[in-house]
Amino acid sequence: MLFTQTGLGSAQLTNVGDMMEIDWLEDFLALSAAGIFAKAADARNISQSAFTRRIKNLEYWIGTPLFDRSVHPVVLTKAGQAFRPVAHEMINTLSTARAEAKGLVRREGEVLDFVALHTLAISYFPGWITSIGKTLGPIKSRVVAENFSGCVEAILSGSSDFMLCYHHPTVPMITDDARYPSMKIAEDRMVAVSVAEPDGTARFRLDSEAAFPLLSYTRDSFLGKMTNLILERTGLRQNCVFQYENSVCEALKAATLEGMGVAWLPLVAAERELNEGRLVKISDSSSENPISIHLYRSMERSRSDVERFWSYMSSMH
Repeated sequence: MLFTQTGLGSAQLTNVGDMMEIDWLEDFLALSAAGIFAKAADARNISQSAFTRRIKNLEYWIGTPLFDRSVHPVVLTKAGQAFRPVAHEMINTLSTARAEAKGLVRREGEVLDFVALHTLAISYFPGWITSIGKTLGPIKSRVVAENFSGCVEAILSGSSDFMLCYHHPTVPMITDDARYPSMKIAEDRMVAVSVAEPDGTARFRLDSEAAFPLLSYTRDSFLGKMTNLILERTGLRQNCVFQYENSVCEALKAATLEGMGVAWLPLVAAERELNEGRLVKISDSSSENPISIHLYRSMERSRSDVERFWSYMSSMH
């Protein structure tokens, strides 16, 4: 999508003259929140060099620097501060127009919009929102399953009220920007699992002399980073051979159940199969990793139902 500016407070579509990509706006907002190019680029799931180039393109289009690079983390210049609400308005306008085009616009306050990692959307969200509804009453909700970078982009662009995402200190996340407060709502854990043999024992073991087949996530995914962290810390990478890769946890769980190899899964996703005896946990505390589930919100999407839900969650944590 391309825009041209007719003044700092307004923008319109154009086919002529200087043009700007909508990605630049989202990059700008990501950097204004993170303050560090590397963190913002990671959140946007692009290389730092490409991210830096797009920020420079935006500044060239504006005609003035938007960030003061003489300090670290970088901060917005006066022009950047003036442009930030404009960028939000432009993105929100596009989101509303897209929703109208798809026939998704509903009465404000009727539905709470969530974006969540695939694993949490499938294995955690239904039980979690139902339990909250027992106190607040039935909650109308819409959840969109996304990858890690998609979740961050959705909350930064203002297209969702709330975001459910895993958190770990080693993975860059949204900084403590007052516009995107968060809270820890649950603990989870990455555990290694194997399909169970008919006698209930595990088909594969981590301490076997034979190398075990590894079912892995894509390296740039959150769960992929957690698995790689465990493999490097424990030295298990030398005792595994690549077998299969998929970015979606449920897909790796299905492959594990088929006996294709070993996968590290969040307990929330594997708990049922472990209890049923179809999967066996083959890791101990040294080859596992704690992760937490965080709820984020966008302060720029405020209405009575959103504030009521956030107030209730704040009172519980």
